Amino acid sequence: MRYFFNFFIGTAYLCFSTLSSANTIKTRPFVDATQLVSTHTECWYDNKRYSEGALLQVHSITLVCATKHPQHNNSQLMWLKLDKQGNLIYPKKPATITVN
Repeated sequence: MRYFFNFFIGTAYLCFSTLSSANTIKTRPFVDATQLVSTHTECWYDNKRYSEGALLQVHSITLVCATKHPQHNNSQLMWLKLDKQGNLIYPKKPATITVN
């Protein structure tokens, strides 16, 4: 009798454990492409997207995808040249402001 009771409990345990599996819903993150383009969090070259810090060799010039304004946390990215020592060359700002 004890073996029958153990067999019954074991069978019930197996049936309930296989039937009680949770139905998980697979979700995918929603990425809005217009948001990615509007935030300028990448550099583009030859119709390919590059992230910050990417190095690109164009002829004899080495380009780096770096922040446009290094003092800002959320600055846009742009391609900057490297000099022979490996330092970034930022574009020169105009000395004066003209108003038309």
